[in-house]
Amino acid sequence: MTDMNVMLSTLHLVYPPVSSYEADSVKDDPEVEALLRESDFYMMAMRPEVFFDDIELDGTLWTLRVVGEGAGGEPFVDHATLDIERLATDLLGEMPETVTADLGPKFVRLWPGTEEEVEEGDLEPFEWFTTEKLLHDKGRGVAGITGLEKLRDFATYELLYVGIAKKSDTFSRLFAQAHKTRQRILSGEWPRRTGSRVTDELILFPFRVEPTIFRTMEPGDETTDTAGDAWALYKKKVVADAEKAFIHLLDPQYNVEKFKSYPQGKDGLYGGEHQRYGYLIAENITFATANGTMRGAFNAEWGMVDDSADWIFVEGDDVELVGRAQLE
Repeated sequence: MTDMNVMLSTLHLVYPPVSSYEADSVKDDPEVEALLRESDFYMMAMRPEVFFDDIELDGTLWTLRVVGEGAGGEPFVDHATLDIERLATDLLGEMPETVTADLGPKFVRLWPGTEEEVEEGDLEPFEWFTTEKLLHDKGRGVAGITGLEKLRDFATYELLYVGIAKKSDTFSRLFAQAHKTRQRILSGEWPRRTGSRVTDELILFPFRVEPTIFRTMEPGDETTDTAGDAWALYKKKVVADAEKAFIHLLDPQYNVEKFKSYPQGKDGLYGGEHQRYGYLIAENITFATANGTMRGAFNAEWGMVDDSADWIFVEGDDVELVGRAQLE
C-alpha cells in the first residue's frame, strides 16, 4: 500500500462579511474584535449594493423584500422571511411579550422590550441583520430565516484583493489600521450601482483557514502534532500558501505580486511532506475575477463544506482550480 499524506484546507468566515463603511463601527465592539483576531486570511470584493425596500408583517413572520442588481445592471428581487418567535426563542429562551424593531434599507434590529425601554438605553438587540449578515446567516442555515432562493445571485462578488496578516491578525491588518490597498480601492473604483458609494459596495471577508491532514499510519508511527507551537507554525505556512494559490489562479486586480512561480515558494508548502494539498471555501459565496471564478459551498444540514464547492488542487508542480463540472 502506498503511503498517503494529503492536506485539505477549508476557509470559514469568522464574522459575517461587512462593508468598508460598516467596518469602522463594528471594529469598536470588543466581541467583534475577538472574533476578527481569529482570522489571518482575508479578501476584499465588490458587488452592487443590496437593499431591503419593503416589509410585510404576518404575526411573528416578517417578510423583507430584498433588491439587488446583476453585473450588467439588471435588477433582481427576492424575499426573506424572518420567524421572529423562532429567532427570539433560540437566542433568549422565550418569546418576549413585546418586540421593538428598527428597520432600514440596510439593517434590521430587534429588541426584547418596548420602544420606551429601547430609548432609555436599557436593552441590547437580541438579533440584528445587515444585508450582508442576512445573506451569511441564510447561507449558514440559521433557523428562523426562510426564502432567499436567489441567495447565490446576491452572494456573488467581484474579487479585488487577497491578503494575509503574517505577523498579526485580520483585525490589526485590515480593520484597525489604514490598509493601503483598501484605501486604493476606495479612491480608485467607481460604484457598481448608480447612486451607491464605493465604501458601501466594498465588502471585507475575514476568513479562518482550517487544515485537515489525511495520512496512512503504520504501527510505531508518530501522530501528527495538531497542537502547540508546531501546529501554529504549520498553520501559518498553510495560510501563506493559500494566499499564493488564490492569487496565482484568480489574479485579483489589486494584488501586485502575482506569484507566477506558485506552487514553488519559500514560505509555503512546496517541497514538503504532502503529496497533494488543496483549498476550498466553506461558505455559500462565489468570487469572480476576469481570470476565473471560485464557488464556495456550505451544507447547513451537514455543518460542513458542500461537495459542490470548487477547489484548488496542488500536486508537485501542478496547480489547478477544479470546478464542480470537472468532478462529475
